[in-house]
Amino acid sequence: MSFDSRERSLRGGQPVRLYEFSRGTLFWRYTTADRDIVSQLRKFESVSISDDGIRQTGEASADRLVITAPSDLAVARLYRAAPPSVEIGLTIYDAHYGDADAVVSWVGSVSHVKWPRQDRSQISCESLPASLDKPGLRLAWERNCPHSLGDRLCGVDLEQFKTAGTIAGVGGAGIAVPAAGGLPAGYLSGGFIAWEISGGETERRGIETHSVITLTLIGGTAGLVAGQPLRLYPGCPRTIQACHDRFGNELNYGGIWHLPGRSPFDGNPIF
Repeated sequence: MSFDSRERSLRGGQPVRLYEFSRGTLFWRYTTADRDIVSQLRKFESVSISDDGIRQTGEASADRLVITAPSDLAVARLYRAAPPSVEIGLTIYDAHYGDADAVVSWVGSVSHVKWPRQDRSQISCESLPASLDKPGLRLAWERNCPHSLGDRLCGVDLEQFKTAGTIAGVGGAGIAVPAAGGLPAGYLSGGFIAWEISGGETERRGIETHSVITLTLIGGTAGLVAGQPLRLYPGCPRTIQACHDRFGNELNYGGIWHLPGRSPFDGNPIF
């Protein structure tokens, strides 16, 4: 029978819900069924998982979907320390047990995870329309550059400025990387580290401060161990001097570095 036939049936329906989380080439698939099932040639693992219902009100906060799952669910564990540097997508399918036919009922992404009980996690997700509805940032008239280092407006090729290194030691909030000792003081502050994870994916973590070989990381050191290779990328203080001296990119500088020291809107009629 087709999905539509069993959905309309009074007695033939055996509804199950399928959850497919994705990050690039990595996938985590779960089902509400009491056993593992295969749908669309993909295996979905049976776990104690449920959600609070799909809503389509047009309001982002009201349409938020909350999934309840075991505390050790692989997707939930990704958010134990710092959240992943890449968005985790979610597609929900509705199907009937025994049928290969399934329909997409919800598409969105994970926003955050919390653990209300020791054995439970709550995965909050926002729909695709909600993520598209977020207001963007506008360029402002300011001295400092508003661009993100390496974006299309900045134009700097970060791969030309990366430094390869190996972790020599891991602390509570920082790591020791000998390769960082050969760089100018604070060169990596505001930058990030990157390392390979499974599936050929790359994880990133921001660098708060750089002092000799010590890097204090934003979000802690979860997932990092001594001896692990990684790549170090510089930060940018967003000044015209750093843009010129560090990257030779002053032609793409996005700020107004010669902005006057006084505002024309301060109420003084004589400028």
